[in-house]
Amino acid sequence: MVPIGVIHNPFAKGNLKRSWVAPKLRAALGDAGILRETRNVNELGAVAQEFLDQGVETVGINGGDGTLHLVLTAFIKVYGDRPLPKVMSLRGGSMNTMSNSLKIKGDTIGIVKRAMRNLREGKPFHERPQHLVKVNDKYGFMSGAGAIGVFLDFYYSGTSTGPVHAAKVFSQTVWGVLAKNEYGQRLRRPHPARVTVDGKRLEPEAFTVMLACSIKELGLGFAPTPHAYDRPGCFHFIGADIDPVRVIPQLLTIWLGRDLRHPHIQYSHAAEDVIIEPLAPLRYTVDGEMYDAAGPLHFTRGPTITVVEPQ
Repeated sequence: MVPIGVIHNPFAKGNLKRSWVAPKLRAALGDAGILRETRNVNELGAVAQEFLDQGVETVGINGGDGTLHLVLTAFIKVYGDRPLPKVMSLRGGSMNTMSNSLKIKGDTIGIVKRAMRNLREGKPFHERPQHLVKVNDKYGFMSGAGAIGVFLDFYYSGTSTGPVHAAKVFSQTVWGVLAKNEYGQRLRRPHPARVTVDGKRLEPEAFTVMLACSIKELGLGFAPTPHAYDRPGCFHFIGADIDPVRVIPQLLTIWLGRDLRHPHIQYSHAAEDVIIEPLAPLRYTVDGEMYDAAGPLHFTRGPTITVVEPQ
């Protein structure tokens, strides 16, 4: 059995300028852990198989939200019905949305050092269960389309990432919606799709926002999905054809994690089965990774993982 295996993504936005991280991770782990650098998604399956064979108890993931999504997807496929290792986020991304939502603090090396100290001293880790959202064959904490995809494409088109850049893009988003510039028009454009929630078809067949989350906070302190933990087997889903300009007066409500109320919000509650059938090309995200829908998107609750944080 190996107590900790760390997967380091050197291309995660938070790691690109930190070439010194990998050697420090290796030194912090010493002989008690395994460090594997993965340079593309195709390497994750082999690492997952190695960790399974070695009996790794906790996998530390040093990357951003997209890295968490890709690692978890690969591990779930390899492990199948066998218990997954516990998951320790090392906050190696530019936004670390999942970590912030779960109030996981610290920096990459500091978290690993605390973990190794806990092991040496026999101290328990703080553990919490966290369910995932399954989107076809992908797994993550948050998935969205419509204005969510437009925002992220605009965010990634910049020369930098991180909270400062996100705040700048957010302000440009608000201005774009109010000024009705080209970016604002793209945000306001409904996306043709049939959306079925728990067997009930939503109307009309065009939506500006489609969002499924198993966590509450989605960046910059905003918590638009407060019902993520309401019922076992569920996640929070939002389906709306609301004009984004109508959301601006409710930004404080979203930041406080309270329910949005508007006639054009067709659904904003816990759900256990959602099908989105695009009627036109549709971009969607899973934890910040962008994809083009090749057919219907089926959202269900994924496995429950154990997220650990050293004391």
